[in-house]
Amino acid sequence: MNSHDLSTKLVPSDLYLEIQQFYALQLKILDRGDGEQWARTFTPDGVFQAADMPAPLVGREILVKAIELQTGKHEGLVLRHWVGQLTVEQIDDDTVRAQSYVMVYVTPNRTLLSGEVHFRHHTLCDDELVRSNGSWLVRNRFVETDGEYK
Repeated sequence: MNSHDLSTKLVPSDLYLEIQQFYALQLKILDRGDGEQWARTFTPDGVFQAADMPAPLVGREILVKAIELQTGKHEGLVLRHWVGQLTVEQIDDDTVRAQSYVMVYVTPNRTLLSGEVHFRHHTLCDDELVRSNGSWLVRNRFVETDGEYK
């Protein structure tokens, strides 16, 4: 992930807030484990790639399957994604590059007695977002994990 510096041209505050709200909604969907709805926050040919993945995930159908697989691994746990240090760079009227840090926390399901929260991992997220019919969608996402709590 290439860092922004102080010479990076930032976007107007209304656009920044749109992108911030997009992430708040998208990650709440992800935290619920709703793969179908989460995949609809990507373009039909959207790409998700992580540094530790052998190949990118391409297309909504593949993204849904990936979320279903991950949701099964986290049964009995509640995951929460937290976005911070968001920067947004406008490429053209309908395209932005958004970079952020995303922290993932995990806690046992509320029905269990222990509600201890654990830091799971910290990632660097680099997205290309496009506006489509008044909404923002991820066209390309690259995620790099700094480290993971085990």
